[in-house]
Amino acid sequence: MFPPGPFTRAEALDLGMRAREWRAASTAGLLREVVPGYFVDASVPDTVELRLAITRRVIEPNVVVCRRAAAWLHGADVLDYRGFPATPPIEVATRQRADRPRNRLMTPHVADDLLPSDITEIGGIQVTTPLRTAADLARFAPRPDALVAVDAFLNKKLITHEPFTKSLVRWRGRRGVRQAYEIAGLADAGSQSGGESRLRLRVLDMGLPRPECQIPVHDLFGVVRFYLDLGWSRWRLALEYDGEEFHTEDDAEHDARRRTWIHDRGWTVKVYRKADVFTPSQHLEDEVSRLVRQMMSGRTASTRRALDA
Repeated sequence: MFPPGPFTRAEALDLGMRAREWRAASTAGLLREVVPGYFVDASVPDTVELRLAITRRVIEPNVVVCRRAAAWLHGADVLDYRGFPATPPIEVATRQRADRPRNRLMTPHVADDLLPSDITEIGGIQVTTPLRTAADLARFAPRPDALVAVDAFLNKKLITHEPFTKSLVRWRGRRGVRQAYEIAGLADAGSQSGGESRLRLRVLDMGLPRPECQIPVHDLFGVVRFYLDLGWSRWRLALEYDGEEFHTEDDAEHDARRRTWIHDRGWTVKVYRKADVFTPSQHLEDEVSRLVRQMMSGRTASTRRALDA
């Protein structure tokens, strides 16, 4: 019904599709707009190859794909502020302002410090390296987005922590480097999703002890049965992020059985969803800080009882 690769509406109509058929397909969700004006059949899986094909359609020569678009091409998905996967704009960098492209599908940036060692090639397209991409996002993205990005790069082993932190010295005194150093200190390769990263940042901003990521829960034989998103194993307190887009009814039933099993082993697990994590509600802060204070005071009381005995 549709062309095999990325296509525009005009191209589909040129191949014989009627305007009313296009409207019906769009209404029925049979089309997926990957970047503005470029579509694929909704059944086509999201792959790096598809992303490259889309980028080739809109990219101009002599520019370097950077920031979120570069992360996208490296396979490190970053979540937008609403909390669901979104195709980033095709962000590109040039060394000179005069060289910036005028294509409306591209967001240009001037990077006068761009070195040859900052550039790699993916499928014939110039892209900033994972290290440079992570540094750019750590410097210039909003703080929660910056942590999401660096966590994702670490989780996919596209970068490692120490070289990333050391690389930031080249931007000493330049815009955004203070945030980048903070993000480097907060980043954790254990984060499995942008929602988890954002939830962890909310916890850290409360001034609470740093939570662990991907906490193993063992059965009676010492075998790891499950992992918890983040929390504090010393108190058996865990926080989990459930993004509705990834949790079907069957997933919810499985999660309920899993959490019952974990609860029976002495864990307290609190579950937060997109609305809790992505909106500035005080409910999350109040609940988590209260739970941690209770756990800390309980631990102190038990320690005192042990000393008194």
